[in-house]
Amino acid sequence: MNKKLAAALQQYGFTVTGNTAYGIVQGYEISMYAPNPMEQSIYDFHVSFYASKDKKDAIVTELSRLGLKLAAESTLYGIRISYSTLMTGTLLKNLPALFERLPELLRQYEVPGAECCPCCGKPLDGTQKQRCTINKFSVTLHSDCVSSINQQIEEENRAFANAPNNYMQGICGALLGGIVGAACTIALYYIGFVSSLSAIIAVLLGAFLYRKFGGKPNVMMIVIVSVVSLILIGAAFFVSYLIAAGTAAAEAGLHMSALDALLICLDDSEFASAFYSDFAMLFVFTIVGIVIVVISLVRQIKRPKNIS
Repeated sequence: MNKKLAAALQQYGFTVTGNTAYGIVQGYEISMYAPNPMEQSIYDFHVSFYASKDKKDAIVTELSRLGLKLAAESTLYGIRISYSTLMTGTLLKNLPALFERLPELLRQYEVPGAECCPCCGKPLDGTQKQRCTINKFSVTLHSDCVSSINQQIEEENRAFANAPNNYMQGICGALLGGIVGAACTIALYYIGFVSSLSAIIAVLLGAFLYRKFGGKPNVMMIVIVSVVSLILIGAAFFVSYLIAAGTAAAEAGLHMSALDALLICLDDSEFASAFYSDFAMLFVFTIVGIVIVVISLVRQIKRPKNIS
């Protein structure tokens, strides 16, 4: 965690452990998570309290009007407040105002503080409460609520495991996404560009359509979408060269297939060098694009684990 931010949080009574912090600010439980270098660059705060969804949404709207340059959204156990790490200076500057205005706003909406369970709203006592880690944040709940939540998580995970994979429907979606990526590859070839954009489009759209067509969002989805995208983008590269070779042969008045024209062109060392160089470059950019999207997809398909 940023040392200046850690020091600022400690001044408000937070306990800082690694890249997390936990404290009670004016009676409200607040947990904070700072990203690791390889994670998305967002500082996240979570304020735990019990309230209806409508009331939480109203509080989020009011927060956006405070001019503190933050992003906020409601959660099952309160609200999450986010700052980009690119705005660490802004966060440090706004921290005093945030910790002053936020509790005022919660009291204005008559929201109970850390003395009540953010899940059921009932008072917490010393023997029946448990601090849990939920989506990186520390949240104190009734022990009975923890058991109920874990039971629900287990039931949902069992239902997901027993649901059909629908590979064929999913593959159809992956193929459509890959075709769009392949079309982008051909378009970029004709304007003289090689980039990861085609792969990013192919995998993102392929994964979206895989799920839209009924495929199960799991590891096999990522493998199928990635392989299909890689194959179709590679095929698009060869199609681009086939079109170019066939066009060149036709302009020269030669009557031959595009494939024969390409094979003749590949006998020329200069052309062959450019061909294989372009293919290697496209392969590298495609792998980079696939990896970028796969990292995000891996996070998305993670099933919830029991809280403890």
